[in-house]
Amino acid sequence: MGDFARRLGTTLWQRNNLRSHFVVYRTPSKPFDSGQIHPNTLSYTAEPSASALIEEVDRLQRRQKFDCVLLHYGPYAYSRTGEPLELVREMEDIAADARLLVFFHELYASGMPWQRAFWTNRQQRDSVAQLLRNSSVAFSSNAKYMKRLKAMNEADCELIKIPIFSNIGEPEALRPLKQRPRQLVVFGQLVTRNRLYREHRRVLENVCRALRIETVVDVGSGHSPSIPSAFAGAQVRSTGWMDEDQLSELMADSIAGVVGYWPDVWEKSGVIAAYQAHALVPILVELEPRNIPAPPYLPYVLAESISSFVNRDGSASDSGLQQIADAAHAYYTRHQSVQRCADVIRDCINADA
Repeated sequence: MGDFARRLGTTLWQRNNLRSHFVVYRTPSKPFDSGQIHPNTLSYTAEPSASALIEEVDRLQRRQKFDCVLLHYGPYAYSRTGEPLELVREMEDIAADARLLVFFHELYASGMPWQRAFWTNRQQRDSVAQLLRNSSVAFSSNAKYMKRLKAMNEADCELIKIPIFSNIGEPEALRPLKQRPRQLVVFGQLVTRNRLYREHRRVLENVCRALRIETVVDVGSGHSPSIPSAFAGAQVRSTGWMDEDQLSELMADSIAGVVGYWPDVWEKSGVIAAYQAHALVPILVELEPRNIPAPPYLPYVLAESISSFVNRDGSASDSGLQQIADAAHAYYTRHQSVQRCADVIRDCINADA
């Protein structure tokens, strides 16, 4: 959420001359260089607690009256145990002094009785409902979350869907796929990358054969024995963590990207958004079956469907792959870019100005 907020704030300033101040709930081990976000500013709470957050916001309001507060919310972002109700109650005081907008990156978790999420589910639901009562506008990224928000929206808060944009940039000049190496990116958290290699190895192999992949680049923190050194004739290169510029350069030099994700909420995947923004062929391995209707167009291809693009020689048509990449990139530009997100937020900020 931090990268999302930072990029959004930068774009709000560049496109709309709207300056932001970021209140960071947890102080990182390495403080952020505020010069990178100038003229936006930031500060840290004295401690990661609801009361400290309110104190910091009050201090800022006394120094310079802010008309609007945008809360980037997830139930575990402000409580490691998934119990955010204390913070949510404090937000009522903030809403009394400024218009409160909430971006729901996550809503609530669920689990079995032996899991903590089972016991915190009710509090997390109550927290969402209370935030809706205190907010003038709420945002979320996908149809599944929007449906849940509508069911809980007793106060008739305005709800707007904004898909997540790429957190690693949006290059303007991108080469066609035929000018890029036959390179495939597997990017994401270690747990989902491990799951891909363990449970979907054959699917990945079929993708590599169809796309004539020569190198698979595994990107993300952590390493595991589940990550192979090679498969389907392609070498696997593990890079570990990469900074934004390095990762953007890598994606602009690859033809496709694979991610294991949940198809009902694909619009909240920053990984898929990054693949789209870099005009890769975005390939989704479904981690569970879709249980809500698919929209008319999805800007990715299912890994299991790659075979439908394969020629008689067993490889996918380069022109067909380019059409997928172009369509996904065009969809991103129209519906998901940081510029579009900033414009929607701007309109909401200015609505009652």
